[in-house]
Amino acid sequence: MAEEKETHAGGTDGAEGKGKEPLREEETIEELVGRMKLTAAESKKLFIDDREKAQVNPVWALAGKVLAPGNKIFHIQTIAEVMRPAWGNPRGLVFRDGGPNMFVAELPSERERDRIWERSPSTVNKHAVVLENFKRSQRPSKLRFDRLPIWVRVMNLPFNLHDDWGETIARSLGEFISIDSSNNMLMSGKFLRARVAIDVNEPLQRWIAIDSTLREACDWYDIKYENLPYFCFSCGILGHSDLVCPTPGEKDELGRLPYWPSLRAPEERRRKTGPNAWGKFSGDYRARDGAADFDNRNGNTSSQGTKNHWNDSTQAPPTQVGGRGLGGGG
Repeated sequence: MAEEKETHAGGTDGAEGKGKEPLREEETIEELVGRMKLTAAESKKLFIDDREKAQVNPVWALAGKVLAPGNKIFHIQTIAEVMRPAWGNPRGLVFRDGGPNMFVAELPSERERDRIWERSPSTVNKHAVVLENFKRSQRPSKLRFDRLPIWVRVMNLPFNLHDDWGETIARSLGEFISIDSSNNMLMSGKFLRARVAIDVNEPLQRWIAIDSTLREACDWYDIKYENLPYFCFSCGILGHSDLVCPTPGEKDELGRLPYWPSLRAPEERRRKTGPNAWGKFSGDYRARDGAADFDNRNGNTSSQGTKNHWNDSTQAPPTQVGGRGLGGGG
């Protein structure tokens, strides 16, 4: 049912249509309407009661964007062909075109949607796919595509910091999701493993400095990322290579760029999953998008399967090919 109601907005002095300023790039429609004199047609508000239909036919969906250089466009069919097997070919999965390198994936259930969240990051031809929880009542301009959930490792961390301060350390790396409590420090002796959502518009964090009163020292610790998609060896941002970097970094005295392939964590045998596989959960990130808790599963969603085994040394980064890296984190 639709009704028309009259609205009122401020106007400018003078005859209608005169003295109007052009729309500023950063100005919203609401701001523009608020300072304009509206016509009679523009002053009428259309009321639509669309709640009932949404409640009867709920849609579980994710909006996605492939992070790729502006001149690299993936057709929706290509995206769908990669995403279906990566997400386990769920029945009822439908892909809809959302614009250049963007899509909406409708899923048969809330559980399937949350399972796909768990498997992030997904990739298309090694380019990161950034997901957002999608609501049909949402305006497309409100989709940000700026957070990527990913497993992060903090290497060679002292036992007490791993066990007692793991969540505090993880929160300094991004929006906290969980700690992998199955990665027992006394058993592995290697690293703290945490799942966080990183800002895709910011450079990857390479190290973390921790000033410990017990150690009476400030130490630097290497950070590595599991299933890390394409990133730039020059600026450290996902989605492009150093060959087309808009803000190239400076090489050091050895001719190396600021970022290197060893930011990728080496592949290991798949861990057993169980009740504690996802560790202690925090709703900080998931509460924002309204999704349910993660299932206790893990999977690699890369369309290629990450085949590269980079150097896992916690020492200085390896010399890069031609002083320029390996082609945008490939």
